[in-house]
Amino acid sequence: MTGDVRLRRLRGSELDELVRARIAEAGTMAYPGEAPPAKEIRSTLVDRIAHSGEFFQGEILMGIELGGRLAGEIQARRPENAMPPGVFELGIGVFDAADRGKGVGSAAVGLMTKRLFEEEGAHRVQLGTDLENAPMRRVAERLGFHLEGVMRGFMLTPDGPRDYALYAITRADYEDGRLTTTWT
Repeated sequence: MTGDVRLRRLRGSELDELVRARIAEAGTMAYPGEAPPAKEIRSTLVDRIAHSGEFFQGEILMGIELGGRLAGEIQARRPENAMPPGVFELGIGVFDAADRGKGVGSAAVGLMTKRLFEEEGAHRVQLGTDLENAPMRRVAERLGFHLEGVMRGFMLTPDGPRDYALYAITRADYEDGRLTTTWT
């Protein structure tokens, strides 16, 4: 199945699907006050979709395509003045639970990481995930990311702050062949 995974620009026709996914994700996070309304999410996504596939406002946003359909999204973030040059942080969402656990996320993270080192001048790529998110932790470890530590109380959720595991792979790791390419 993972041979069918590719990263591509998002399309305007996918706006409604992306809004639904963002609203579902917002339900798992705590926001000061209330979660952003659908109208705000939609207006933010219009610009992001228009610039999908290129570095825009501190991120590269790509669609994850599986067998010709949009299965999720992946971002490589490098917010201005938030990280040193060449450091990117990944975020990923696979929309349908039926697509999870089948290598889709692994393939997407591997493809984006490879792009960051080969085309975007990355010297470090990192990702964080809930300490109890065993599937995402396995993805990071299988691909060759190092566990660097635990960020205590990192993510606010409706149930309170959650600890996150921080993983990273460096350019030296990448050049030494540490990034596993089992998704190809």
